[in-house]
Amino acid sequence: MRPPGSRLRRCLLILGLLGIAAALVGGWFVVRQLFPNLFDREHVDAAEVNKLAEVDLSQTRERSAEAKDWPQFRGPLRDGWSPGTDFRTNWQDAPPTVVWSKPCGGGYSSVAVVDGKLYTMDRDGGNERVRCLNAADGADLWIHEYPVDYGSLKMGYAAGPRATPTIHKNMLYAVGATGQMIALRLPATPGEKPTVAWQRDLVDEYDAAVPTWGVACSPLVEGNLVIVQPGGPRGSVVAFDRTTGEPRWTCGTEPSGYSSPVAATLGGVRQIVAITGQSVQGINTDTGGLLWKHEWVTQHNGNIAMPVVVGDYVFVSSGYHKGCAALRIEVDKAKLVYFRPDKVMRNHHSTCVHKDGFVYGFDDSKLACVNLRDGTVVEDWPPEEVRNRVSKGSVALVGDSLLALTERGSLVLTNTDPKSFHLLGRLDNVLAGSECWAQPAVVNGKIYVRDATKIVCLDSSIIR
Repeated sequence: MRPPGSRLRRCLLILGLLGIAAALVGGWFVVRQLFPNLFDREHVDAAEVNKLAEVDLSQTRERSAEAKDWPQFRGPLRDGWSPGTDFRTNWQDAPPTVVWSKPCGGGYSSVAVVDGKLYTMDRDGGNERVRCLNAADGADLWIHEYPVDYGSLKMGYAAGPRATPTIHKNMLYAVGATGQMIALRLPATPGEKPTVAWQRDLVDEYDAAVPTWGVACSPLVEGNLVIVQPGGPRGSVVAFDRTTGEPRWTCGTEPSGYSSPVAATLGGVRQIVAITGQSVQGINTDTGGLLWKHEWVTQHNGNIAMPVVVGDYVFVSSGYHKGCAALRIEVDKAKLVYFRPDKVMRNHHSTCVHKDGFVYGFDDSKLACVNLRDGTVVEDWPPEEVRNRVSKGSVALVGDSLLALTERGSLVLTNTDPKSFHLLGRLDNVLAGSECWAQPAVVNGKIYVRDATKIVCLDSSIIR
């Protein structure tokens, strides 16, 4: 006969083992939440790298030297590029001069410039504002404002809106830091104000949570659609009719990061490429159907930089120890070419620009150049003494030159030759503070930048 206490001891043992198992599972879950990149491993597919080595990357985007406006976040093609046909680069001899400086409220919204008018967003007390200024002299043309409650934003980051307005034909689309989306019909007559065409509450309608640092998605217009990323269980990425605001499709249930989508033709298929808080994915523009998806999990859902599309390839990069990767896109799948975890290029908040097979941007807080074909860093570009003087910032490609705005308000201009670095000029104290995070805009030789208190226009046009 089994001793009376043996059954009790066996039950206690089983309970103890179950408790240990539960603790291990719970601990694993906590570790994965706090350190999602802890188990990332470097990956290089030699066959894919060899295939990419044969691809012509010099002419991969449809560009027009006649692009005279900057109608949305990161420019006419949403890739940080300006033709630079009227842009002077001899800054050592003729640095840019300030044309005007205009006070503004808080926020990190960049500017759009169309037909001589500048559009941006800021915050004034309890209101978010969409503002229109004369691009030539900074004079206010009109302001549209609406009340917001910033109580859900993390303390210290409630300065104002993050996203940049998108201008398309006679419409403006804007998204505020708490997910208020508004479509304004632009005035046709000087002196008039815009009218509200439609508006949506992205957080409420899609059961989303306001991200820790606020909603940051800049609207994308594609055909008759305007696409944004609420990041809710009822729609991670959504498309509205750009005229009526009626929902047209939704895709996914993943939480949002802080990125903005792009439209591209990959593998012969027109699609939306979006980075959520957990993955990079391709979405059919007509139906919202998921074409392909690649996991891209980052601490704090900190996927901020946009995807960089080059031909049939997508380059992604994130900070918080994540790293960078290149994907080759076929019709319905993504092939991982390489993944460089926690090194080479870790875009914290600014997206890289691409030129002729090389990507330029900020690896965390250091300016860097990476060979897109194999994901290796170009050594001594820039030299260490220059790199140490250029803090974290945002970049734009102006013709063949790289323009960087540092987070402390300096403008830096360099060449884009990976074989030989040249510093073309530097202008300090253009802006103030340590959070000059808004993307610079370049239109017709003019540079438009902003900080928490002002918008500044500088002239770098060719002197004739």
